[in-house]
Amino acid sequence: MYRDRWGFPSPNQWGMPLALALTAIGLYLSPALADTLIWSRNDLDQGQWWRLVTGHLLHSNGYHLLMNLGGMTVMLGLFQPHFRARPLALLTLFSAIGIGLGVYWWVDGTQTYVGLSAILHAWFAYFAIQDWRSGSRLGPLLLIGVLAKVIWENVVGASGDLATLIQARVAVEAHLYGVISALLYVGISQWAHRRQLAATR
Repeated sequence: MYRDRWGFPSPNQWGMPLALALTAIGLYLSPALADTLIWSRNDLDQGQWWRLVTGHLLHSNGYHLLMNLGGMTVMLGLFQPHFRARPLALLTLFSAIGIGLGVYWWVDGTQTYVGLSAILHAWFAYFAIQDWRSGSRLGPLLLIGVLAKVIWENVVGASGDLATLIQARVAVEAHLYGVISALLYVGISQWAHRRQLAATR
């Protein structure tokens, strides 16, 4: 059972979250780099596509950064057995690009965008699916919960208090694209795995 793998996190489990956290902290402490890395519609129009990924690593203020790092820590505690460096790195890159493109194509009013929260929504959806596959009854409930959250946010809107705290608009569309990116990633991974199995028969 997957629960037998609980214990002190191994480097394979905490390495990727730690690298992401240290990068985000380092960039927060190096504001001069923001102009080069921020997700910016005008700069993306000029072909600066790296911003689709790097913009997620920047934050509007310290509260924004701490909330995202806290969310990452909670997920490591909740889903520790499913943290694996390689699939998590691939998911992070895939969802970063998917979210960035989603905002670029379908959220015309957004001129700049920062933060890890949408990627963390992708992580949560992915880990909930892995939990489900491992036989946990909590997994499907967590997946339904994150789906309900992003749908509610996009219908009703985000909390005004949260926007005030982070001094930025809460990009609820990006949260939705994060969950969708995770579902696509799982689907593509399953398809590739089945193709690989078929090729070895």
